[in-house]
Amino acid sequence: MIYEFVETSSAIRVAAIDVATGAEVIIQSPKTASRLDMERVAGAKLARKLGLSSQRKRPDDGSPGRGIKV
Repeated sequence: MIYEFVETSSAIRVAAIDVATGAEVIIQSPKTASRLDMERVAGAKLARKLGLSSQRKRPDDGSPGRGIKV
């Protein structure tokens, strides 16, 4: 996994890239966050995208669509 950090005026843009697949995710983080926290969040988001995480994205029945059914 490769991380790219780009500082903007009020935040830091963090891209996490999977070397094997080329999949990429991006997060925005406040400048006050630690580099380790930024890498952890971006890495977890990439793992979810690649299906490597056991966590479900939403607690509903998995039907298509956005949001959570209540």
